[in-house]
Amino acid sequence: MPVWDRRRGQQEELVSQRMVVTGGGSGLGRAICRELAERGLQVVAVGRRRDALEGTRSLDPERITTVAADLATAEGRAEVVEALGDGSLAGLVHNAGALEPIGPLAGVRLEDWRQAQAVNVEAPLFLTQGLLDNLQGGRVLHMSSGAAHHGYAGWGSYCTGKAALHMIYQVLREELRDRGIAVGSLRPGVVDTPMQALIREQPPERFPMVQRFLDLHATGQLEDPAEVARFTAWLLLEVEADAFSAEEWSFTEPAHRERWGG
Repeated sequence: MPVWDRRRGQQEELVSQRMVVTGGGSGLGRAICRELAERGLQVVAVGRRRDALEGTRSLDPERITTVAADLATAEGRAEVVEALGDGSLAGLVHNAGALEPIGPLAGVRLEDWRQAQAVNVEAPLFLTQGLLDNLQGGRVLHMSSGAAHHGYAGWGSYCTGKAALHMIYQVLREELRDRGIAVGSLRPGVVDTPMQALIREQPPERFPMVQRFLDLHATGQLEDPAEVARFTAWLLLEVEADAFSAEEWSFTEPAHRERWGG
């Protein structure tokens, strides 16, 4: 797989390489698209909102293209697979996710639950499945969360979806290794994105931990999307495949930051 070597300052045939970033219309997804394009890759930003995707494309029209599709549906995933054609992919970043429905599980509606799981679980699994032939020799990266490992009142749907995604990462890591596809997972931390704005709007009766997130925002402790995007690009392009897949990475883990050296 071509890599960017900071020490030699050389770029090895990245122009011919493509990566797909879901949720590419805003927040961390947009920042990842921009960072990968700046490193010379061709980037395909995928999302539901065409106007938001155009905002991402405008950052680097020569290297960023877009596909507007609802990945929570089989039809939307098929549109992405068709748009990408038979060409190879260096990577697929599953960044899209849905925080809602927020509130106690005792009151969650079945239709809202199913929609959230379609976005957070079905979309990444079945998009990867549809692109396996394109991904030979490439990488798949799941954007994870601390919510995959801890239960938070009011976030039952999100926690469940991220926990399932974490297990999918572990299983696919084993199943796809012999096909030359490395599967990894990254916890980006509490990043300054539109999702954080949604969290801060929640009343305590729906999300009891809301004050913590209000405090993080007020004291400037949210992670910068551009910095997380740089770390993500390093994982995708510079870390050896075995290390990329061996454990779930964390942007806020000091040992991982030290290995990055960013």
